[in-house]
Amino acid sequence: MKASKGAPQPERLFFALLLVLALATVEVGAAEAAARSNIIVVMADDHGQWALGAYGLEQIDTPNIDWLAQQGVLFANAMSPAPVCSAARASFYTGKMPSQHGVHDFLSEQAEFDANWLAGETLLSERLSLAGYRSGLFGKWHATTNSKPPQRGFDRWLSYDPYGAGYQNQYVHSGTVSFSSDGEAQTYTGVQAHFLTGEAIRFIDDGGDKPFFISLNFTEPHAPYAGLPERLVSRYRPVADSVVRAGGSSALADRGPETTVPDDHIEQLAQYLAAITLIDEQVGRLLDALQGRGLLDNTLIVYTSDHGMLVGQYGLYGKTNATNPPNFYEETIRIPLIVYGAGGRLRDAQTRSEFVDLLDLHATVMDYASNGAAATDYGPGRSLRPLLEGERSTAWRTVQMAERGEVRMASDGRWKLVRQYQRDAAILPLDTWYDLAHPFGERVAADLPDAAVRGRLMTALERFFQRYETDEHSGRRIWQQPPPNARMRDDLAAD
Repeated sequence: MKASKGAPQPERLFFALLLVLALATVEVGAAEAAARSNIIVVMADDHGQWALGAYGLEQIDTPNIDWLAQQGVLFANAMSPAPVCSAARASFYTGKMPSQHGVHDFLSEQAEFDANWLAGETLLSERLSLAGYRSGLFGKWHATTNSKPPQRGFDRWLSYDPYGAGYQNQYVHSGTVSFSSDGEAQTYTGVQAHFLTGEAIRFIDDGGDKPFFISLNFTEPHAPYAGLPERLVSRYRPVADSVVRAGGSSALADRGPETTVPDDHIEQLAQYLAAITLIDEQVGRLLDALQGRGLLDNTLIVYTSDHGMLVGQYGLYGKTNATNPPNFYEETIRIPLIVYGAGGRLRDAQTRSEFVDLLDLHATVMDYASNGAAATDYGPGRSLRPLLEGERSTAWRTVQMAERGEVRMASDGRWKLVRQYQRDAAILPLDTWYDLAHPFGERVAADLPDAAVRGRLMTALERFFQRYETDEHSGRRIWQQPPPNARMRDDLAAD
């Protein structure tokens, strides 16, 4: 039968159908991209949970972060899985424990300590790239020995040049800092927190249709406790003595004068607190930038830290490696974790009491980035999304783990087990127990808890690490692994 004039030919119908399907696919893809949240993770350096208004410190001015907590979700029992810089950051970016990825302590940013750290690991940035995100890192990396080369998966890289300028340069709060801008040398003179925030906002403006992930990593409030803006430090000199007074002690040995309370404690604590207020101002700038661009309702904002910090508590300055053996004091392991998301993404104005950590944050980022499709069973993290959305949890974990080298922790919030493994595997590990309800808290070790408590925590610790450790990287075999720094190298050689 001859087709009438003007009727569509079969070939034309076929190609028209293909075009309709293609356009529909593009529209669905664009809709999915629009539905996915932009994600910003602001990670401070050495910011203890105790040093924030939202967690109860009345003497500190942190109105912007406090606003995130008031409007969003505050996690009251957030912890670091590895309370030292490199190990914690490597855990966040890989979603794995140190006994899986192999970074157990801070990495000295010198070529002699390079051991191709994180080789073979898939980074969060790589996973997000596959999920259709463009990712930028601004500030501290420190999960390998050299921050200059851009890491896999990041579309924008603004970190430091420690081999060229020395590792101390990145901690200059005001002055001239040597950066690596996508691998190329760049210097900035001023207050570096301002610069990093401005570059993160520039990254937002440089984007296209893809959702973005920003890892914004301030080196505040890390030492040195000097050089913070005087307008901020002057607020805290009169009140620092009421925050943490000198005079504490504990049963653990310090590592020398650099880890004990200095003569100018009031000045150094005032600088530490001022650094946190400086970060708070940057969070306010980010919020204003997002709102002004119409992006606030489509952006998930997280404020957290790599680990806590002792600034006079127990007579110590430092973190887990302020003592020998390493400590897992509450002030060391507890971190702020606050999540804000407008536009109906979260149930707002919540405080959650569940144990959560940076591994859960890794899983949460992947959950939102993939609309729930990503599998994160390569590590122990669980997505916080059900908690963020207000679900009443009856099956969340009740024991929190952490580790540093050959020392591991399991805590149920009342009892804390700290287990130190020995070089000779035939020798039983040394177990120390702490009763967090005791008037002395963690100043002294506790008498043994009853058999039920001991059995529960010891079993939980062993089962957890049986699943989340490898023979190559296990902290129980730290003596056979490359030394990350001179301090751990010397400690292990002396054992």
